[in-house]
Amino acid sequence: MRHPDSKVVRRPWVRHLVIDAGRAARRRHAVHGLFEVDVTSARSALRSHEAATGEDLSFTAFVIACVARAVAADPSVQAYRDLRGREVIFDQVDVGLPIEVDVDGSPFAFTHVLRDAGARDVRSLQDEIHAVKADPHLSPSVGKAPWVHAYLLLPGFIRTGLLGSLHRFPRRQRALAGTVGVTAVGMFGAGGGWGIAFQLHTLSVVIGGITRRPVLCQGHLVDREWLQLTVSVDHDIVDGAPTARFVSRLRTLLTAADGLPVLTASKRIS
Repeated sequence: MRHPDSKVVRRPWVRHLVIDAGRAARRRHAVHGLFEVDVTSARSALRSHEAATGEDLSFTAFVIACVARAVAADPSVQAYRDLRGREVIFDQVDVGLPIEVDVDGSPFAFTHVLRDAGARDVRSLQDEIHAVKADPHLSPSVGKAPWVHAYLLLPGFIRTGLLGSLHRFPRRQRALAGTVGVTAVGMFGAGGGWGIAFQLHTLSVVIGGITRRPVLCQGHLVDREWLQLTVSVDHDIVDGAPTARFVSRLRTLLTAADGLPVLTASKRIS
């Protein structure tokens, strides 16, 4: 029977991956922290760089670079516990970033892994992200689509069990999804807001919205730009003190516009 005020569509096959991820994430004992950081200097540096050179550097790539450098300073926050109860701590920071592509006419965000992000600059990360957005087949993750179809033939409880236990195989986790998860949500538009994502990594960071509000500085109100971030950790592996130190390092890097081009006065005048 047809209803003129609605339609029925087939659920895209990739949606099953999201459902499985949600079920698997419930097994992690996640602790979430929501905080703000002043990114006025970073945003100003990006605008000045574009005005002087015509190059539009990505703010998301800048945040990813800062996250990776903050993790590289203490890799214990990206540790994973294997089946024998040992903690595996990787020196290299591989960031798993969801990138939206078109799959059979429907948008879907697959995870592309930015390898050794802690040792790379903003431009390198940006170029790779843009290249994969333009041609998703450049990402090894897209090349695994036939394996995904085979995985989806399994019963749901087996799929959830496999995905939920992936972190107990640290090297497979790193190969398929990276060591750290970063999600840039676009749901806030030009406004502010926080997001909480599925906890599929020991450490996950959600890049939220940006708000403008005045703060008192040397007796004067000045407008500042504030980025909302959510940091989530698996509390079975990472305690509060290492997490607090990571957040402190990340805040310092973001506030100082670390890694962004610094324009000299002569360049700004020209």
